[in-house]
Amino acid sequence: MKHLWRVLPVLTVFVFAFPAAAQQKKAAAKTEAELMQIERDIGQANIRRDKAFFERLEADEFIFTDSAGGTTTKAEDVASLDKPPGEFRLVAHEVDEMKVSVYGKTAVVTGRATSTYRGKDRETVVKSRFTDVFVRRDGRWQLVAGHSSRIREPQKQ
Repeated sequence: MKHLWRVLPVLTVFVFAFPAAAQQKKAAAKTEAELMQIERDIGQANIRRDKAFFERLEADEFIFTDSAGGTTTKAEDVASLDKPPGEFRLVAHEVDEMKVSVYGKTAVVTGRATSTYRGKDRETVVKSRFTDVFVRRDGRWQLVAGHSSRIREPQKQ
């Protein structure tokens, strides 16, 4: 009986620690799923050319960097949706190979995107890798930075 009093405090810690750890894992899985859904929503909003979606999602300081080193601000990105889509129109956008890393109120999402563009007489498929950085503000995730680079097709010999 004397030994039980020595073990009891340790057992008490385990009893309370396991539910807390399980709750943290559940919250992390929920955050990961939420951010992955946002990435899928970005693709659909691009297809619909949904200006209001990007006005809500992108932070005022949002900056996008393309693979050539060019940058686009939130104002430029949103304004581009007022212009006609051009010769090729985005008709499909799928994301996969996503990985979410959360650092407190900041999250980084990396993944691969496959975009299909359709013109008058042809279709083009573009594959790219992306990195998006989100910050949690006012109870929602805001996109503060993004980068995308096209995946080169292997050279035909």
